[in-house]
Amino acid sequence: MIEARNISFKYGGNSKFKVDDLSINVEEGMISCLIGKNGCGKTTVLKLLYGMLTPASGAVYVDGKKLCGKTLAEYHENVAFVGDDNWCDKDRTLEHNVELLSLLYPSFDREYFDKLLKKAGIGDKDDKTVGSFSTGEAVKAEISFALARRPKLVIMDEPLANLDSVYKTDILELLQDAVSENNMGILLSTHLLDEIEDITDKIYIMEKGKITKSGDRFELLGDDEGKKLRDIVSVMSS
Repeated sequence: MIEARNISFKYGGNSKFKVDDLSINVEEGMISCLIGKNGCGKTTVLKLLYGMLTPASGAVYVDGKKLCGKTLAEYHENVAFVGDDNWCDKDRTLEHNVELLSLLYPSFDREYFDKLLKKAGIGDKDDKTVGSFSTGEAVKAEISFALARRPKLVIMDEPLANLDSVYKTDILELLQDAVSENNMGILLSTHLLDEIEDITDKIYIMEKGKITKSGDRFELLGDDEGKKLRDIVSVMSS
């Protein structure tokens, strides 16, 4: 489990944006979603959880142990990050990228990767450059690679942004299968509640660098609370 305890962060210079006293958990075997308007700080929080940024106060804990520089390499063996546009060399074929990148991850399962590509409908793309992929195909390839590393947890930054409904459905099915088959934990960010309401176990609502509401799906999406939440998210997304 990843647990952020009262983390705060502020960018340097003249930036006024900050993450303020924020706490969040990511558990294995569950899909958790961080929902908020673009610019509210979701990406910053994900980078703090992944160790790409260091909190000014508070800390991130992994299975009860504080994340620090000494433990970061081991942590990244067990936790994958999806949303880095530079995850591979787009001028090379997918096959070439996988051959090189898989050397970094001893747990990478090539057979499972091929299965995921086929399930995602891009099993015939190995000999094509990643730069020639559509946006949806590139996202599915990145997610397939991340899942094939067999991590305990996957952090995903807006994986459904700018995709059509077919690609979104394919990706959500991949994630649900990974959780049920491998007991992975997933945290994904989005600004649209409708995208994830059928698959999420836990929801965190974020506004201006703070978590303003959190709870499990059934708690937050009940009749009355669900309407309130939809009204809140509708305003945030407009």
